Amino acid sequence: MCEPTLLVIAATATAAAGTAYGGYTALQESKYTNAVAQNNAKLERDAAYDSEVRGQRSEMQKWREIAATRSAQIAAFAANGFDTSFGSAADVTGDTLALGFEDTNTIRENASREARGHIISAQNYREQGAAALRSGKQAAIKAGFQTVGTILGGAGQLQSMKPATAQASTVSGWFGAAPPKMFGATGGFG
Repeated sequence: MCEPTLLVIAATATAAAGTAYGGYTALQESKYTNAVAQNNAKLERDAAYDSEVRGQRSEMQKWREIAATRSAQIAAFAANGFDTSFGSAADVTGDTLALGFEDTNTIRENASREARGHIISAQNYREQGAAALRSGKQAAIKAGFQTVGTILGGAGQLQSMKPATAQASTVSGWFGAAPPKMFGATGGFG
């Protein structure tokens, strides 16, 4: 059978190592979570840029469609003998242009909103990563204090396991000598 002192030392060492390892793994996990969050933030920034580029391309495509429609309208009016610089023909081509402005503004605004959403998500990911790092550091610090507490607790257990005479001599202040015997076996002075 093992000596109780060795059992206390082994239990204390095992508990302290487990606590320290838990803090270490929490810190490593927080670093991983931060790396994932930073990667997601980069992807969101890329998506924001892509939204803006797609919006510009859609706007340009819409202007091409408007130009083609206006050209077809002007050609049709001219083929039928209408002057497109005034009157109903001018109103029709003007309305086509006005509706085109509205459509392209809507395209631009939608692309801008989509990009802004991605930028907000990117910032949220960055903050999530920073929070994970703070949490991991706090867990590591807490584990450090708990490890020290476990070691001190084990030392306290070892101290309480010392023989009673050794404890009495250190507590009484006689510096290693046994305290004087003041009472005899019968309870009187001896």
